[in-house]
Amino acid sequence: MKALLVTPYYAPKIGGLENYARQLGIALKELQQWEIVVVTSNHASKGTVIDTVDGIKVYRLPILFKFSNTPINPFWPFYIRSILKREKPDVILSHSPVPTMADAVALAAGRTPILLTYHAATLMKGGSFVFNMVARIYRAYERLTFSRAKRILAVSEYVRQQFSPRLQQKTVVVPNGVWAKDIVERTQPPSGAHFLFIGSLDKTHSWKGLDQIIDAVALYTQQFGKDCRLTVMGDGNARADYEAQAQRLGIQDQVVCIGAQSGDAKDAALSASTALISYPTTANDAFPTVLLEAWARQVPVIASAIGPLPSLVSDGRDGYLVAPHDAAALKDVMHSVAAANVAERTAVAAAASLRTAQNYTWERHAAQVAKLAQEVIA
Repeated sequence: MKALLVTPYYAPKIGGLENYARQLGIALKELQQWEIVVVTSNHASKGTVIDTVDGIKVYRLPILFKFSNTPINPFWPFYIRSILKREKPDVILSHSPVPTMADAVALAAGRTPILLTYHAATLMKGGSFVFNMVARIYRAYERLTFSRAKRILAVSEYVRQQFSPRLQQKTVVVPNGVWAKDIVERTQPPSGAHFLFIGSLDKTHSWKGLDQIIDAVALYTQQFGKDCRLTVMGDGNARADYEAQAQRLGIQDQVVCIGAQSGDAKDAALSASTALISYPTTANDAFPTVLLEAWARQVPVIASAIGPLPSLVSDGRDGYLVAPHDAAALKDVMHSVAAANVAERTAVAAAASLRTAQNYTWERHAAQVAKLAQEVIA
């Protein structure tokens, strides 16, 4: 089986969609013996570049301009049509809802069947009138991409439920994942309020809620003392703004930005954490990758009860839920988790780890996608 994996961003870009596309491609290559070819956008230069990542050929197509960090080139259908003639894939694995790349392959695909993976519950972003207006207009255009897909792969049940009944009929849930080998046991820290945030610090990702998490750290400090610490893992053009916020609140020594990390450095930050905080203010994040990264390492998760998160986190059993847009409520849950005894946190973390092993591995997802591909080709 040969697949053309089409994604708006790809390694070395870091993000939830990028990680999903890359790891699924690796799993299909290594476990299902597929040949994978990637088509993505070129953020490093103006021309078409062909390189290799993880032993997989990657076509990087030129970008004409960007809108809200979205790469755009109206000529991509012509580029992709040429690649299809050259590579002759059996199936296309396309990733959306970042506009234009998935739409380009829908126009260019011809008779080649498409499996479209959809990564967001909504395109709307809080506080961005222009972006939301464009997103509403794009919805009409997106219908062509949906109609062209043989199957839609939603990354969570919550995402599937946002579709019309007609689209739900051809939608299956293929969630985010981790490798089974990365699911490990961890001894919970005996005490301390050492929290971790992982995410983009770009201004376009302000809906990740880091500003409210920083506010919660300040409230925690005022009420319970200075033992609270927040490690911020990620980078972007709003990093200085978050650091300035911590400075204004007098907690600059407790909020430490360590930039984007991977490998051993990322594992070390997770291992040292009392809990990871995922506190989005919108439903954009359909299945945050950071949840699985924490669960796989038995790190408890505190999440906002918004969008898909209540369907992914069972409060008090395998994680902790807190009302969104409420720094004071978040502060209270942070303190409750920090003050909980080791046995309680161990039980919560172990339950999340077991769910991950049973439902959220790339080994499992690769087999599921391979079966779907055989169905649409037959």
